[in-house]
Amino acid sequence: MDENAYRETVFLSWVADGTIRLDDVPEWARHQAMQFDFLLRRGLAPTARVLDMGCGPLRLGSRLIPHLTEGWYYGQDINPRTLALGRQVLERLGVAADRCTLLCSDDFSLDGVDDHSIDVAFSNSLFSHLGAESVRRCLESVAGKLRPGGVYYSTFFAIPEDHDWRQPFPRDKWGRQFATRPDHDPFHYGVPMMEELARAAGYALAIDPDFGHPTQTMGVFRRLAHA
Repeated sequence: MDENAYRETVFLSWVADGTIRLDDVPEWARHQAMQFDFLLRRGLAPTARVLDMGCGPLRLGSRLIPHLTEGWYYGQDINPRTLALGRQVLERLGVAADRCTLLCSDDFSLDGVDDHSIDVAFSNSLFSHLGAESVRRCLESVAGKLRPGGVYYSTFFAIPEDHDWRQPFPRDKWGRQFATRPDHDPFHYGVPMMEELARAAGYALAIDPDFGHPTQTMGVFRRLAHA
C-alpha cells in the first residue's frame, strides 16, 4: 500500500517528546462525537462486536470500548506506532483496555478476528486515502469477518454524477480548501464505481445522508446473506 503516508506519518505529527496533546487537536473531539453519535443513532448495542478499520490512535475506540460492556472492540491500523499511541490514549483517559484487540497489518489481514463474528465494521477517512485496488482488498477482508447481514460503514469522497472522474474536485472542510483526485491521495470515487467495488466483494451499497461530515459521504456496505 504505497499510495499513502499512513505507515509513518498520520496522527504522529501532533505527538512531541512522547507527550499526548489531545487538547491541541481541535478536530479530535468533533470527529469523535460525529462518529460515535452516528453509530448510536444506527442502534449500536453494548453487546456488539465492532471492527474499526484504520482505527488510528483510537479516537473512536476510546469512546466505543466503554460502551461495549458486553461486546468487543477490534481496531486495525497500518501503523504500529499509531496503535501504540492509541494504547497511551486509553491509559490517559482511564479507559480499560481489557475489552479490545488491536491488530497491525498493511494488507488488511485480520488474523485474530473470527470469521462471520463482526456485527458492525466502521472506517472514517480510510477509503479517501486508498486507490481502487486497496479499497477492494479492504472490502473483501472485512466481508469475511462480518456476519451475514452485517454492515460496514465507511466514508469516501464521492463526486457528482456530472463531474468528470478524471478531473480534480474542489473541497472545503470547515474552511480548509483542497481537492480530491482519481489517481492519488486524497482519492475520490463516483458512487456507481463504489457500487461495483461493493458488489464484487459481496455487499449491497447504500448512501446514508445522516453522518454529518462536511466533505465525505457515508457508504453503508451491507453484507449479502448469500455471498
